[in-house]
Amino acid sequence: MYNRLYKQGQLLDMHIHTQYSDGMYSVPELLNFASQRGIDVLSFTDHDVLYANYEMRDLIKKGKTNFAGKYINGCEIAVSYNGKKYEVLAYDFDLDELARFQALSWDFQYELECERLRKLVELGKNLGFKVTQGLKFDVKFRTAHKCFFADLAKYPENLMLYEKYHINKSDNLYRDHMIKPGSLFHCYDIVGETPPLEYVCTKIHNAGGIAIFAHAFTVYGEKDPKKLVKELHSLKVLDGFECIHKKFTVDNSIWLYRFCLDNNLIPTGGTDMHGEGFKVNGVRYEPECLAFDKYSQLEPRFPILKTVRGDIIR
Repeated sequence: MYNRLYKQGQLLDMHIHTQYSDGMYSVPELLNFASQRGIDVLSFTDHDVLYANYEMRDLIKKGKTNFAGKYINGCEIAVSYNGKKYEVLAYDFDLDELARFQALSWDFQYELECERLRKLVELGKNLGFKVTQGLKFDVKFRTAHKCFFADLAKYPENLMLYEKYHINKSDNLYRDHMIKPGSLFHCYDIVGETPPLEYVCTKIHNAGGIAIFAHAFTVYGEKDPKKLVKELHSLKVLDGFECIHKKFTVDNSIWLYRFCLDNNLIPTGGTDMHGEGFKVNGVRYEPECLAFDKYSQLEPRFPILKTVRGDIIR
């Protein structure tokens, strides 16, 4: 299926988050955007949960979707490797089989988020931040850090501490302040809470799926991402790499795509869409970056990378 897909050079978006994890939009809204955009192949890849796939299965079974393209089951799964947290994109798996993987259950994820919030509250109080008494994890925020930082924003006196500790609105609170050892709000036990990369890939393969390493460049802050890619490939557990991502440069995408071709690996691409849309009078409009990466000016098309300027990168 994948070889035929790439030979056709269809438009893909294989990395999209819905409201089931930390995305802004619902499954029906995203399907409408995808139809308007003319996307040929789509995958919802929520963090460590599979609910969007079940909703899609139900919509397709009942004939209640206007999306004419192909949908492929997807999930972005947290993995640990050499004491660091990374992510693997699972695709085209048997949904019911992969759902047996405990790390993808809602109960498991809910307990983790509750514990992370407890740690964040303790750390925040020790640093002098004002936190609502008895703050509990609210699922509407979907993650502990969003719940925590939303609570901090309620109190103007916390703004001075933001300045004192050099926390900026542009910070990636999750990667810069939760999972980074030595940071102010480090509360993520990477090894204890995150299954090993090899183990996750085995689970994906046992469910008949493929395992793609997500956004190797830029996102993880690696000093030498090319070395990481080569090292990961040597493990012989990954089926491919994500070659187009909203934070990649064109050179990043070219290098990864050629690496995949040279090593008989599957290249994929997507926007890592979370909700970069806009509203007018309360009405949502199409996200500008669905199936289009603004930073590198690339559309996820295979087997070539075609820019909006008409350049062809072979």
